[in-house]
Amino acid sequence: MNRTAAAFLSVVRRRGPAWPFGLGFRVLGCRLSGLPRGLVVEPSEGCTGGCANCHPPVEPVHLDPAVFERWLDARPAQHATIHLAGRHSDPLSSPHLGPLVGLARARSSMVSISTLGLGMTPAVTSLPVDRWLISLPAATGESWMAVKGVNRLQEALEAVRMLRAARTGAMVEVILTKWSGSAGDAPAFARLAQEEGWDNTRIVHAFYDPLGGEYGRQGALALDEPDCPYRRSEDGGVELRLHGALCPHLDYLCLDARGGLRPCPIAGGDAPVLYEPSRESWFEAASWKARKTRRSFRNCTICP
Repeated sequence: MNRTAAAFLSVVRRRGPAWPFGLGFRVLGCRLSGLPRGLVVEPSEGCTGGCANCHPPVEPVHLDPAVFERWLDARPAQHATIHLAGRHSDPLSSPHLGPLVGLARARSSMVSISTLGLGMTPAVTSLPVDRWLISLPAATGESWMAVKGVNRLQEALEAVRMLRAARTGAMVEVILTKWSGSAGDAPAFARLAQEEGWDNTRIVHAFYDPLGGEYGRQGALALDEPDCPYRRSEDGGVELRLHGALCPHLDYLCLDARGGLRPCPIAGGDAPVLYEPSRESWFEAASWKARKTRRSFRNCTICP
């Protein structure tokens, strides 16, 4: 069973047999109003990773639930899906995660969270989340140390165990994100999945993100892996192996931790940002789809 089908069935079991009708109604509402069906929300600029050589803000900004609610109130049609994720951060660092999830649950048909899992608590596992995506940067302690300068693999594994033991009905997907230091971790990841009994797993590559500091640099990428979406360019930089792919965030917008509405989570400094929650702002943001379709924002050239 593919991931989409597994997620669909998981939410039906969690929310009940009428859920697909609500989802369809919201998708139709978005289409008729010309608005994207999904929203990626950054709950906080802080991070729980504790990585060496990474310097998160000393006083990180956290998305105010009241600001989030004003944006949701101003939108003419409710979202079909809302996904909480970090940009150079982690949702679990937000002190407002519970209220944010509650708002997302009330105003959409599916709520998901992407996280390292570090800092997981029983209270967080009980949140009304439909789908958890736990992203591991490595599948062995040695590789985690090589990638992040610390070894927190066991803490991440315990987070997955906590989520699965909570029995909330949420789908839990574990993802190995390959970096240069964990490029050879696929066999170890497969063993972990078997030992831990994980039903939903996948392997992806880290994004090249020049704004991501130590962990966005070229040397952190697993460029020698044949499935890496990047390769070394003739000028010694990094470029995509394949060009012309559709924008992966074409039907999504992003609300950052400062309450700014953006085209997508990795949009660069040339991308517009709106800070006034209003009906007009939503429609202006929807107009960015044309530029996303042409992939004309600066960071489109490094987005797989």
